[in-house]
Amino acid sequence: MAEPIVLKERVEIDADHPLPEFNIQNAAAYAAKARRESQGEMIAYVCDPSIPHRHDDLESMRGFTTNGLIRLVEWGVVTWRPLNRRLAVVVYEKPLGGRIASKISDTIEPMSDEVITRNFLTPAMGVLRDMSARGVPHRAIRPDNLFYSDSGKRHIILGDALTAPPGLHNPTFCETLEQGMADPEARGRGGVSDDLYAIGVCVIFLLLGRNPQHAMSPTEIIERKIAISSYAALTAGHRIQMNMVELLRGLLADDPKDRWSVREVELWIGGRRLTPKQAKLPPKAARPINIAGRDHDNVRSVAEALGRNWLVAGEVVRGQDFDNWIRRSLTDERVIDAMNKTLGSQALLAKTPDSENPRLVTRACMALDANAPLRHKGFSAHVDGVGAALAIGFDREDIRQKVADFINGKFIGAWMSLQTRNRADLNEMYGLFDKLPVPLNMTGIGYGIERVLYELNKHLHCQSPLIEPFFVTTVDRLIPALEGASKSRDRPRMPIDRHIAAFAAARTADVDERHLRALSNNNQGGTDHILAALSLLARIQTMSKNGPAPTLAAWFAELMEPAVNSFHNLKQRKAIEANVARAAETGMLMELQAIYADQKAIQRDQHGYAQAQQEHRYCGAQIEQLTLELNNREHMATELGEQVAAVTSGVVGSLGSTAIIVMFML
Repeated sequence: MAEPIVLKERVEIDADHPLPEFNIQNAAAYAAKARRESQGEMIAYVCDPSIPHRHDDLESMRGFTTNGLIRLVEWGVVTWRPLNRRLAVVVYEKPLGGRIASKISDTIEPMSDEVITRNFLTPAMGVLRDMSARGVPHRAIRPDNLFYSDSGKRHIILGDALTAPPGLHNPTFCETLEQGMADPEARGRGGVSDDLYAIGVCVIFLLLGRNPQHAMSPTEIIERKIAISSYAALTAGHRIQMNMVELLRGLLADDPKDRWSVREVELWIGGRRLTPKQAKLPPKAARPINIAGRDHDNVRSVAEALGRNWLVAGEVVRGQDFDNWIRRSLTDERVIDAMNKTLGSQALLAKTPDSENPRLVTRACMALDANAPLRHKGFSAHVDGVGAALAIGFDREDIRQKVADFINGKFIGAWMSLQTRNRADLNEMYGLFDKLPVPLNMTGIGYGIERVLYELNKHLHCQSPLIEPFFVTTVDRLIPALEGASKSRDRPRMPIDRHIAAFAAARTADVDERHLRALSNNNQGGTDHILAALSLLARIQTMSKNGPAPTLAAWFAELMEPAVNSFHNLKQRKAIEANVARAAETGMLMELQAIYADQKAIQRDQHGYAQAQQEHRYCGAQIEQLTLELNNREHMATELGEQVAAVTSGVVGSLGSTAIIVMFML
């Protein structure tokens, strides 16, 4: 039997003991137990690394002990030996009675209104009240995430809410209209009002023993909710006990202002009878308008149809028939004002180029239904859900492009101007989205869609293929992860890529634009580029103070060998090689960088080389001169010999002649 995997010295997880009956869409369940405390059975959810968990909410929910919710014991990141990688794990106390329904389509024994009120509704309201006080919505309330806390299967509790983004796995019928219209990955945080709506859906499931709408498509469910109200669509003509009708109408009200609060549900539980407001259906126009072959007669339906059929919706929005429908058939001054504010006049629309059609459709949708998610080019998202959508779909080029188009569209300001209530969190999001187009459209390392990914997901682990298995969520873990990755035989050529640079820039102010410019401006893979990468990582290692990285340093030393070999002075080169070896052994990148960035040493070598070249040229000239002189000396000797011979011959001749004359004279 393998050794248990230990989480924070508190919990032992048995990787050989899976609990498939407790699996959820994004996490596998395993048996766990406390190491010291005398606690009961536990269940450890090992999270899918491709889906971000709710980091901040996990911290907020520590110590939460209210009955009615699966109790959080501990969470953290462990080395999951079966996969040889690090993964996030969330540990809960194990619900002893198991799941109420394993699938949305399951059928169970119907429950009485008394049992539902006592064993489910009452504790659930306590959970929502206390979670709301902590600023944490549940956002994962659905029939297949309800459990019996006891082996007698009496008390019903809400299951996990923290291993996936809010609303990700909720079927459309469990979501309010506004949340259900968004892509599941982009539903955003939501709030307690969305949880109350989902409680109403679960009450219907428990009353009827099944979900009457599980076979309908998300589009069909949304259309029915718009047309006849959520209550009518979800009950689907089934008989509901009269004493529960009041509760369900209050919980399933489509207008958030009319939806019951936790306090109102608690008053109803206490016996006070309240009168829910009648469902407010969107006002119908005098005549319908046709979009993509279907007639629509209210603004919510039209906005949904335009967003869904955006490829052809541009011509509809530009058309005179659409303008007439808005101004004559609909006669809603609020909508007309919103259309004028976001789109302008019909004459102005006629002058707009066709390339602007997707933007026109987006603006028309937000003017028609300001509470709905923003819709652009087939992407439907609440502002605070864009980050999760990008994180989950980052490997898909179409998702990256949709998010990029959404950000470059700069719709948030116009959308916020149409909201009837101000939210501080949205103001913060607006400030972020307003700045994102600049890094998004820069092509250098550390920018682009990778930078956007980490700016929108503050706790997402670095997605670089080099270190993704190390699950690095903070910059102080970056160098240790790179040290581990350096030991791999199939490591890439460079110890940095677009993800690592973007992650570092988004996570710490210690990495600024100078480091990124140096990475982007230099020849990729060249000496200057390698030195820029070394400088960035040395900065991180120094500021993080998390120890040496000798293997990573040796990797850089190997990459910089051409730079060392470029030194001309053999004695100096050997000295630098020795210094590099010593620095690499220490594992301190800053020492290594200091050697390579020593401009004085480089200048000395260059100066010495230049001087040597000059001396070489001088010596060459001298040799050439001597050679020339030597060749000239042989020629001069020949000429001198000839001259001497001539003179000697003349002298001898003269002497001979003189002798003959003298002898003749004698």
